Amino acid sequence: MTHSPVEIFPDDWHGPFVSVNHPVAHLKLLRFVYKAEADLVIASLWRSCPTLLLLKAFRPKTRTVLFLHSAVDVHIFDRVLNRAAMHVVDEIWADSTTTLEARVPEALRERTRVLSFLTKLPPSAKQTPPSDETKGISPSFVFWGRLQSEKNLEQALDVFAAVHRQFPDAEFDIIGPDRGALDGLKRRVNDLGLDGAVSFTGALPQDELLARARNYRFYLQTSLFEGMAMSVIEAMGMGLVPVVTPVGEIPRYCIDGHNGIHVTTPEETAKRIAAILEAPSSWHQLSARASEKWADANLFRDDYCEACNALLAGPISGNDPICAG
Repeated sequence: MTHSPVEIFPDDWHGPFVSVNHPVAHLKLLRFVYKAEADLVIASLWRSCPTLLLLKAFRPKTRTVLFLHSAVDVHIFDRVLNRAAMHVVDEIWADSTTTLEARVPEALRERTRVLSFLTKLPPSAKQTPPSDETKGISPSFVFWGRLQSEKNLEQALDVFAAVHRQFPDAEFDIIGPDRGALDGLKRRVNDLGLDGAVSFTGALPQDELLARARNYRFYLQTSLFEGMAMSVIEAMGMGLVPVVTPVGEIPRYCIDGHNGIHVTTPEETAKRIAAILEAPSSWHQLSARASEKWADANLFRDDYCEACNALLAGPISGNDPICAG
């Protein structure tokens, strides 16, 4: 028996708003999926796992996938529900090899698959007019992402402070929505005497953010943990030199000294940055390698639909698959 090509369905309205934590929301979702008689159901994030487990109990022949997006368990419910789902689904997908190795028991890894998490290729560094390799490189730094504790931006500020002591004209722009860390970061900036050198921009539309990002030379991120780290990939694609903590999937594609710099101590990291700033050709080499890394990367949509169709290649029951991007 064959199946139809995977289709992307438009957004549907499923009634008045109900909190995702309310049991009624799970019952409504279970009813919707059960009535749809889908060939394939993909669950993502721990809140969807109870619905997935119930569906598998009532309709065991439905093909199911658990999709993991982070290399760490957020809390006990995240760990327990995802582990339970791993044992009943047909496949486990993830945003990175690091996520799979960190969260999926070795006995279950034969049913795993890593998908690209790029929704579109990062803007190419080739779209930016080439600069003179003999001219100096500005000590301009940027971060974009959520301002929350796991991003560990206090360490990024310490690294930047060490750079600023050597290059008083250095600038660091922090772009993104506040998720509870902004007040503490502002106090840290004041304590370090960086009020005129660090700015907090807030959230920006993606197109505006990426257009603005071309004005910087370094991307500075010191996360405690990551999965695929999309912002690092975006920055590399544009030719920014990443200065990052080697966590999650990052060290698999951002190679220390080849296309980026791995953060150690603030002083040692600043020393390496200073050496690059004093030798412009070194920055250009790192920048070119960073951009080349993502020039021909696979896209999420293609990997996602290919994985759906591969899973549905065997005999199945039901109607058309639902591929909810």
